[in-house]
Amino acid sequence: MITDEQLKEFAENYILTQYAPPGLTGYLYEDTDDPYDDTSYHAYYSESPKPDEEALSSWEILDTEIQLVTVEERNDEAGEYEVVVEALVTIRDSDNEEEDEEEEKQEREITVYVGVDRNGELYVERAEE
Repeated sequence: MITDEQLKEFAENYILTQYAPPGLTGYLYEDTDDPYDDTSYHAYYSESPKPDEEALSSWEILDTEIQLVTVEERNDEAGEYEVVVEALVTIRDSDNEEEDEEEEKQEREITVYVGVDRNGELYVERAEE
């Protein structure tokens, strides 16, 4: 049986090492479905810069501080769990490159959907804000 403490520790570790680890840089790009139609674009995120495209913006995570972790839903029979992680994430935007400027602290509520594989190991199905 998976305990709440195991789920909380697993979700917290995922946020700190995969989802919002300090040092992670993100880039926002624009993709166009039709180059002749200004209304057919959408934005997408990448963790690595694209040498042939100019990013709309970029940011770096400077610090992630976990505030609270709660198990919101449990389905032990199906091996499916929802864990909510409240974190304070400090970022530096590409527009704020001056050393004197204050970094931005963002309160984020991230839902981590956790599953259990056949061997009883926990894994992240997805995470969303």
